[in-house]
Parts: sequence; structure tokens; C-alpha cells
Amino acid sequence: MQRSQDNSILVTIDNDRAEMVVIARALDRLGTTHGIPREALVALQVSIDEVVSNVIKYAWSDGAHQVHVHIDVLADGVEVEVVDDGQAFNPLDAPPPPAAKTGERPAPGGVGVHMVRQLMDGIEYARKAARNHTVLTKRCALQAPP
Repeated sequence: MQRSQDNSILVTIDNDRAEMVVIARALDRLGTTHGIPREALVALQVSIDEVVSNVIKYAWSDGAHQVHVHIDVLADGVEVEVVDDGQAFNPLDAPPPPAAKTGERPAPGGVGVHMVRQLMDGIEYARKAARNHTVLTKRCALQAPP
């Protein structure tokens, strides 16, 4: 995706789920300012929430840490990079959730990464300098802001 003008924001939160609202507010602001379609905003919010909440729940065994979320509005969509210093986890290696048996409900858990794959147009992962870098891409046509 090509970068548009200076249309980005970096949000840093502590590893506390209560702070995730800061990310949601930043995404909403960018959505309003740059005319990101509602459907794309919802997909981005669900995906960011899933990735960041997984980082907070599973990346560290204890202690205070930070999660950095860089949201960049591009000419043809939105790119989000989530960076953390937790244990390595490549979401691209996560297996799909097991299928439920006929007439039974699926077992809870294990569907988040699969859902993100369905909602996003691209997911990339790299481990750089002892940090996880997960990049989510959502393509969409930006609309004229109100």
C-alpha cells in the first residue's frame, strides 16, 4: 500500500486491558478525520482488540510492559503495526480452530487469530530486536470526511 500524507498516530499503552480504550479512540479519530468507511473501522477495531488483548494476556508472565500501536492511514486503506517485547508469537503459524462436530457447539477459544485473518486483507509478522511486529492491513476506499 502506498502511504498518503502524514496521516498516522502512535499509541503506547501499558499491558492493561483497561487501557485499550485509548487505541479505540485514536482509531475513531482517524476514521472521522480521513473518512475510513464504517465497515472497515469495525473490522480494524475487532482485529486490533484481538491482537492487543492476546499480547496483554499471553506475551509476558509478569511485570509492567508496554504495547505500541502505530496506525497509518494510507491512500488505499489502513495499516496497523502492533509492537511488543513479549515472548515470540507468530500469528501466521496459529492453526485454524477445530471444526465443531455435527450438532455440537464449537469449543470456546482459539478463534481470534482466525477471525483476524478473515477480517484483514493482510497480516505480516516479524521478530526484530527481541520484539514482535504484527502488521495488519485493511484495504478500503477513503470517503470524504463530513
